[in-house]
Amino acid sequence: MKTSFSVASLGALATGLWMVATSPASVLASGFYESLDNHNNFIVAHGWGPARWGCAFTRTQVHEAGVGTKITIGKDSELKPFSCGELISRESNLGYGRYSIDMIASNIVGQVTSFFLIANEISEIDIELTGLNNKVGWMNVWHDHKQNPVSINLPFDASEDWHNYAFEWHPNYIVWFVDGQVVLNRSDIATARPQDANYKLAINSWTQVQPEVNIDWAGQFTYPKDGRIPEASNRNTKHDGSNMDGQDGGDKHQRSGAEDSKAVLAQGCTAMIAVALTFTLLF
Repeated sequence: MKTSFSVASLGALATGLWMVATSPASVLASGFYESLDNHNNFIVAHGWGPARWGCAFTRTQVHEAGVGTKITIGKDSELKPFSCGELISRESNLGYGRYSIDMIASNIVGQVTSFFLIANEISEIDIELTGLNNKVGWMNVWHDHKQNPVSINLPFDASEDWHNYAFEWHPNYIVWFVDGQVVLNRSDIATARPQDANYKLAINSWTQVQPEVNIDWAGQFTYPKDGRIPEASNRNTKHDGSNMDGQDGGDKHQRSGAEDSKAVLAQGCTAMIAVALTFTLLF
């Protein structure tokens, strides 16, 4: 009985250590760059859409455009009046750092172009452009199912050319940028720590058709009758997690890729040693 208890205890220890070693949030991603010329590192959403939206995500509306990705609005959804598109990063261990993208927004009223970091429904950091007013950008933070949007006047028409949009996420504040210039700094809204939630990056374009919902910022979408295809373009998304305070559970700097690899290796070795010890005592 005593030997069985020891084996069971060590087995549980080994299992626990292995779970720590392979947990998505145990080592946070240090950065990446994606041209968006292909979608190899993204999931193309399909077959669903938020209840109050006027569209459902459909693979047919996400296009590799040669330079970046184009997301269009179509009419081929079996679930909603319209179909739309979304890319979601395969990585779900994203943490503090700077996130950026080049976008050309749609100029169709009711169509929203979005770039955001999301952890299920726990926390979200947004950059959104709408066809209702192409000279305004919306910077938003969702937390505890509440949003906190701020509108920013843009010195250009966001539907006419490529512009760079970014946010820098720190443990205690968030800074938003447009073409490299700071446009907003907020420290009044909490976000879930990356060590406590699995954050993914999302890029989408969608439609709003119910006039009682957010009509003031997005407008009511109707499909163009002049032959235009509602579309938004995206390219060159990047995450840089270097030199971000608190990135790794309170450390003063973001761990490098080499340090991340060493951490995973050390955790894996610890788990393997525990498993080996278990079998030694058993046999």
